[in-house]
Amino acid sequence: MLLRRLTQHNRNPNWFEAGTRYFLQIFTLISVVFCTACTSSLVNKTPYITSTEPLRIVSANDGQALFTAWNGKRQFPDSLTVIDISPNKPPSTRTVAGVAPNNFAGAPHLAVVSNGRYAFIPNHPFGNRDKKSNSQSQITVVDLEAKNLSPTHTIKLPNHAWQAMAHPDDKRVIAITDHQFHVLLMDAGQPKIISESKPFDLFFTSFAISPDEKSIIATAAHRLDYSTPVELHLFELSGNSISHVSQIGIAPDLGEIDQPFAPRFSPDGKRALVLNGLGIAAKPPLDAVLSIDMTKTIPMVTDLIPNVAQGLESLAFHPSGKFAVVTCIDGPYVGHLAVIDLASASMQVLYYLPIEAVTQGIEFSPDGSKLFVQSTQANHINVYTIDGYQLTKHPYVLRTGEGPGSMGLIGKHGVSK
Repeated sequence: MLLRRLTQHNRNPNWFEAGTRYFLQIFTLISVVFCTACTSSLVNKTPYITSTEPLRIVSANDGQALFTAWNGKRQFPDSLTVIDISPNKPPSTRTVAGVAPNNFAGAPHLAVVSNGRYAFIPNHPFGNRDKKSNSQSQITVVDLEAKNLSPTHTIKLPNHAWQAMAHPDDKRVIAITDHQFHVLLMDAGQPKIISESKPFDLFFTSFAISPDEKSIIATAAHRLDYSTPVELHLFELSGNSISHVSQIGIAPDLGEIDQPFAPRFSPDGKRALVLNGLGIAAKPPLDAVLSIDMTKTIPMVTDLIPNVAQGLESLAFHPSGKFAVVTCIDGPYVGHLAVIDLASASMQVLYYLPIEAVTQGIEFSPDGSKLFVQSTQANHINVYTIDGYQLTKHPYVLRTGEGPGSMGLIGKHGVSK
């Protein structure tokens, strides 16, 4: 969530600290190259990345996310990257700067609708260093078919436009600001706000929509700071109306709900996973992954994996529902992917994979054969092939603009859930 928090202690290093940091960076690079070489023989021999069906990946890149990584000496623009992947030819990549302002802080999702034609890119002023350029809370609608990825509309919203998600109908988009849900409709190329929820007392920070289009789980903070208590809440989605149902609790013998963040529903909607720790790394303790039982009359956290990692940022369910993968920011040079078994009586971590920092957006292809993960400081998207529970890293990556911070994916059969 917060690269600035992760790296701010390195702004004025002495010579020993600087030498140590550069050694670790070189060691990390060598390790990543070595791991890539080891996996290259395990994937197909096609000299580019393919998919079993046409896929479109949209990456919103926050150039400011690299500010501290360069000790404040380099400035990079916000940009948008659109990558089209097919079964039989190399990926087509377009990156255009200045299309839509966006912010690294928040759950790393964006909305893609109208069969991949339009993207809804949220932006908010929280934590921005350049108050003059990106101070407006808004959603920018971008035509992804236009050669220069032209923004078509700017929708002004109250503070803070944290997140936007595609409704399963591929026409509507749901967004959150501090105290409201906003339902938007894309109608003949014209976006419009068609409903807004009643103001909520707490501050929304992230949310997820159930596959049956009836429920929303949201995280809601008492304050907008890094130490705030955060709660889980259930909302009913009925047509275009969103209303509060109840707070979500936890079985008393499991532990605690501690700054929950970035929930997502399983493909069958019977459970939702949520990540403790507000996506903040470089802090003790290691955070837990929580499982909410959505089959109960009042949903409740009924399973928990403690001490998974620091900075649990986002997650994706495999379309089979048998496992999920969690992005773990962990440290300033190397993060991890945690593979979570969901088929057993109680969920468990199967294994970890190292990955370049800082892990952000994560999506499976709709058929479950590929996994895509953003690495912010590496300026690319890593690709993994799936064989059962095994993730094998592809030797090639998908290049993005500087600072990939949120992602959306849509395939032939619809948006990735």
